[in-house]
Amino acid sequence: MKIQGSLSIIGDKSLSHRAVILCSLATGVSRIKNILLSGDTKATIQIFRQLGVEINETNNNEVEIHGVGLRGLKQPKDSLDAVNSGTTARLLIGLLSKQNFSTELTGSSQLIKRPMKRVVKPLNEKGADIKDSNGNLPINFEPKDYKFESIHSDKPSAQVKSGFLLASLYHDEFPTTVTEELPTRDHTERMLNLMGVNTVRLGNSITIEPVQSLRSMDYIVPGDPSSAAFLIALGLMKSKKLIIKDVLLNERRIGFLKILKRMNAKISIENLEVKNNESVGDIHVSKSNLSAIKVSKEDVSDMVDEFPIFTLLATQAKGITTVNGAGELRLKESDRIESMEKFIKTLGGEIEVNPDGFKVNGPQKLKSGQIKTFEDHRIAMTGVIANLAINDGIKPDNIDCISDSYPSFFSDLEKIGANYDN
Repeated sequence: MKIQGSLSIIGDKSLSHRAVILCSLATGVSRIKNILLSGDTKATIQIFRQLGVEINETNNNEVEIHGVGLRGLKQPKDSLDAVNSGTTARLLIGLLSKQNFSTELTGSSQLIKRPMKRVVKPLNEKGADIKDSNGNLPINFEPKDYKFESIHSDKPSAQVKSGFLLASLYHDEFPTTVTEELPTRDHTERMLNLMGVNTVRLGNSITIEPVQSLRSMDYIVPGDPSSAAFLIALGLMKSKKLIIKDVLLNERRIGFLKILKRMNAKISIENLEVKNNESVGDIHVSKSNLSAIKVSKEDVSDMVDEFPIFTLLATQAKGITTVNGAGELRLKESDRIESMEKFIKTLGGEIEVNPDGFKVNGPQKLKSGQIKTFEDHRIAMTGVIANLAINDGIKPDNIDCISDSYPSFFSDLEKIGANYDN
């Protein structure tokens, strides 16, 4: 198998969610190009349609959103279903808590297991009327005219922070300050700036000035670095030369690339420029002999989505790779520490896990086997890359869930010479 070539990939999931949400709240018509239309983002689109927003798919991966303004959402006739999308659920908790109507937010059997108290509790402490189900979905919202000048997130989560920022949009008389334990990805703030909102970061806090309205916008979503990670990993193990074009390179999204560089990966960034307030560029990758690394808590929040594929790469790197401070991985679509432990051990590999991390000694020869994905799209894609790069006897038990985040995954693999035989 000869892995090489150049391609552009689907739009970033985080930016796609935020574009739908914020443009729905804007005044006027917005046009979003290269938007990711996957299971997760379609859940967000459907919810805003239920809330009275006209959203039309105009061309391939393009939508037109007729914003209703900050106070123009309407009470839905039925429950709002976030399906499998944790981003949708956590961001909308802040928004729905500020509406003048009652709503219920629910999700899939997978999503209702994921923690929501981290958003609900701080908002209730500030006066919101939100009732969760023992910290989980479904969640019911009752109208409550509450306000806060400051709020704190004790989790390193951009979803939690963004939920608080969305609630802050309804404070039109005074600035609101959101603080977090560690700085997390700042897409919400950057997009708000584009739409006419002033935000200021000082250390671990973000202050948002009073908001009267959001401007509509025309926006092109850059390629998703978390999806690119799987192609990058394949390139590091198999490619002569691979180029992934127009990828989002926000400082809070390149933790995986920084770690790989420390592992002696042959990766370079070219054609770097700023588009719509985000850094975008081309990633060049070629086959590399990777060395082991120590990953600390400070590294984790900037590569939280890439840990499944990083774990696979660690089994192929020379030496002992250790990860600490990654407890948040246990609260994703699956418990990703436990999922990857079972993944590696199913294939005859060795991995030593602890509550917030793991240790892997490499390189390891992984044998054939069917790995459990736990319906987690990133575990499933890691299984496919293992099949293509290490052993074609490795098979994930579910590839349908990949469409949650990367519906064009298999066609993109074909473009660079990788054909997966299920």
